[in-house]
Amino acid sequence: MTVLRRAGTEDRQVDRAELLARAQRVLPHGVSAGGRELYGDVVTRAQGAYLWNAEGRRFLDHLLSYGPIVIGHADPRVNAAVAETAARVDLNWVGPQAGEVELAEKIVSVVPSAEEVAFLTTGTDALQHALHVARAATGRSRVLKFHGHYHGWTGDLGVGANFDVAPGRAPGPVEPNSAGAAPDAGSWTTVVDWNDAAAVREVFAAQGRELAAVFAEPYLHSYTNAAPAPGFLELLREESTRHGAVLVFDEVKTGFRHHLGGYQAIAGVTPDLTALGKALGNGWTIAALAGRADLMELLGPAVTLDGTHHAAPYAVAAARRTIALLEDGGIERLDRLGGRLRDGLTRAIADTGVSAVVTGIGSAWCVNWRAEAPVTFREAVDADFARAEAFRLSMLEAGVLLPPYVLTDNRICVAFSDDDVDETVDAARRAFAAVA
Repeated sequence: MTVLRRAGTEDRQVDRAELLARAQRVLPHGVSAGGRELYGDVVTRAQGAYLWNAEGRRFLDHLLSYGPIVIGHADPRVNAAVAETAARVDLNWVGPQAGEVELAEKIVSVVPSAEEVAFLTTGTDALQHALHVARAATGRSRVLKFHGHYHGWTGDLGVGANFDVAPGRAPGPVEPNSAGAAPDAGSWTTVVDWNDAAAVREVFAAQGRELAAVFAEPYLHSYTNAAPAPGFLELLREESTRHGAVLVFDEVKTGFRHHLGGYQAIAGVTPDLTALGKALGNGWTIAALAGRADLMELLGPAVTLDGTHHAAPYAVAAARRTIALLEDGGIERLDRLGGRLRDGLTRAIADTGVSAVVTGIGSAWCVNWRAEAPVTFREAVDADFARAEAFRLSMLEAGVLLPPYVLTDNRICVAFSDDDVDETVDAARRAFAAVA
């Protein structure tokens, strides 16, 4: 039995093995999200850049719940805003709230595509609503998306259109058709490789009159870190406009991490709709769909917009404080620390002689176990997955928590310090040497 003590709280006793055994009896595979079972661990405390398990061991957290923790775990400033709001007004179902309007005004002011905003609960919600709006606006059904771009688990955007990547194992092959597209994930989905401009042109030439929407992460984070090739986002904008399709940027991972306006503000390419989530509320349950007013106005009369927790006052309060902290030097700090980390990792790779390359932007980073940085998803999966998994496990042993899938991007939060970055680089240097 392990006993942990936190200031101001009662002792909490957790027996990890017993809890994991109990979980196996009442939860599918012992967890409520598939990848969590791969760790075989129990977290009992989170603060800033760190997690502690049931044995009291500290981990430097580069998983950050797959992105929502952008300020830091249990940030007292964000939580104070939530507590103050919850003491004054809690969940209700009457009209807009002042905080909701103020948050929407802020997003409209910083995100280029945002003329109106609807607040939802998850990134999947936002993306599914974007799909429904696009189909309502165009009267069409087909969707174009890209391998490796994760847009949630449901419907024609579901993860079935991607490769399944397991730890230490490369995903299976994809057989292209004449337009460079993989077999449909659903009856209305066409999937091509990221940065394959020729395939995009062929799909639009063959299916342009059927396409309701194009969905893309403007900077691929879900697997590896692959920037758009020069002109590629512009091509998506041009072809979507020419064929009357709705261009949707999935900024669930990129939004509020690299620029307050999302990656679209960095790239200078404006989509019709933008899905936001993850970092918007520093872990509180909130997401948003933003975009052109004529499209957003379809929500309600043409596309159902109902949800008890939409714009929940606690989550809205968390989002407002999170954005304020990012505006007050947070984005700049993430960019500086992220650059320091990627530079340090690149030097460690050179010093140890491993065949790997670091990619990323802002707060994100990824070690790609190949000689050159991937441009397409096909290149990203052409990597040494066995060595990548050995590296991940070595980092875990050193107390540095990375995602359980070796292609997934890592990230930092505002709570990271220079010492935390250097600890990560030092651990990586030893891990590189161990697997070289």
